[in-house]
Amino acid sequence: MKWTKEEINYLKNNYPTEIPLSEISKKIDRTIKSIKHKASRLELSRIKIPHNKPKNTKHRNIVDKNYYNKNKGKIYNKKKERIKKTKIELMNLLGGKCKKCGYKKCVNALEFHHKEKNKEGHLSKIIKNVSKNKALKEANKCILLCANCHRELHYKP
Repeated sequence: MKWTKEEINYLKNNYPTEIPLSEISKKIDRTIKSIKHKASRLELSRIKIPHNKPKNTKHRNIVDKNYYNKNKGKIYNKKKERIKKTKIELMNLLGGKCKKCGYKKCVNALEFHHKEKNKEGHLSKIIKNVSKNKALKEANKCILLCANCHRELHYKP
């Protein structure tokens, strides 16, 4: 179906404006695809309108804060699970039992002990706040001890 001069003139006048393509399509009874094709042939361009740019520059912060407030419990539980899985993985990497006495009944009773003094801090803090790869590197500098053996090691009179 050929384009009439009226349709072409209407397209030339209205395509570069903010009028939605759906309205132009209804007016001249053509598909949006054919309108875009004809406009490209006529070298017409549309005004670039950022249709999804928020007026408030801090919009993203507000959205994130609202999401966090609605899902605090879920976020907290996921983080707790992730920390627990990482700790278990690191413990299995180090043997899964106390190096001194062989205790392995309760995962929560096992702790990481640095062989040397370190600047980064406790491995438990590293597991919570840093990436898994950094925690793996730090775990290689540690030995696994049960809570009793760890206390005895640190607090000998």
